[in-house]
Order: sequence, then structure tokens, then C-alpha cells
Amino acid sequence: MQQIQELIQSGQIETAIREAESMLAQLPASGFQQVIGKDLLHLQAPLTAYFNHSWTYMTDEEELEIKALYLEMNSFTTHFDRWFLHLLAYESIANRENLDWLQDFSGESEKTLTITGFEPLQETNKRYMETEGFRDDQLREACELHEYLVILRVQELAKHTVAAAKGKAPWAEVPLYVAAHDYEDMLYVVK
Repeated sequence: MQQIQELIQSGQIETAIREAESMLAQLPASGFQQVIGKDLLHLQAPLTAYFNHSWTYMTDEEELEIKALYLEMNSFTTHFDRWFLHLLAYESIANRENLDWLQDFSGESEKTLTITGFEPLQETNKRYMETEGFRDDQLREACELHEYLVILRVQELAKHTVAAAKGKAPWAEVPLYVAAHDYEDMLYVVK
């Protein structure tokens, strides 16, 4: 898994996705394999609208001078009912080496964006936790790889969304950090 984290930190999201999918495909069949080949790119327009709304709210209503953003997925492994994204803003550039800065946000979006398209995975997560699937080593490894892939697909979505908005939206001009709650070691920076 260290190899996937290194790929993320070096910005190689597509390679990390291929690597994680390959590893997951080699494990015994489980509900977690359904993430293979599934992306979240259908959410690009809603994410763009979410960024636009959040940026306007935080710069106009909260009067922030935003220097960086952090798009965080909720604690999805234990919250099965709704997976969502939440945007935090920072008025100073963060130090990637020391992740304590994540707690010191200057503002946050008043709304969240629900992730759609992965509902069957949410059910698989729920069954896994309720049946204590983590007691099976191979199932636990499949779950961990699926977690990586869910986060990687959120990062891929953010990367595509920012690329499409470069030169058109102010939020696309500041660094965007992307991870999931409690997965800060997988932090990806979209520039």
C-alpha cells in the first residue's frame, strides 16, 4: 500500500488507480471488486457547481482571501448511508509535511456534495462492518484496496474538474488538497 501512497504523493493518480485495481482483481471475489473500472467523472458538473457556490459563499459572505482549498470525503468506511464531499478553505498555504494545518481552516462550505454511483459499495461496506469481515485477512485486504480506490476516484474527479476550470474559475487557480477523513496520508494536491 505504501507504493500507492507514493504514487498519489507524486501526482500519478491514474497509475495508482491501475495498480490498486490490479491488486484488488487478484484477490478472491467479494463485493469490493465492483469498484474496479468505476469512476466518479459523472460528478464533474455537480462538483464544478459546488466549487462555484462554495467559493462565492466563502469569499463574499465570509470575506476570505482563499490561498488553498481542501476537499475532504467524509469518513466513508463507517458512514454507509451517505458518502459526501466537504470543502474547507485556508487563507495561508499549507505545509504538506506537517498535516496539523488541516485542523486550522479559515472557512468551510455551508453545503456538502453527495457522491452518487457508488451506492452498492456503500452496502458492501455496511455488510463488511456488520459481519466483522475484517477478521478475514483477504477480505480485509480487499476492503483496504477498495478504500484506496474510492479515494483515488475522488482525487481523479477533482483533478479533472480543476483542469476543466483552469483560467475560468478563481477556485481552479489555488492549490486543492484532496483526501478522505482519517486518510490524510493519501493527500493529493491538484495544482
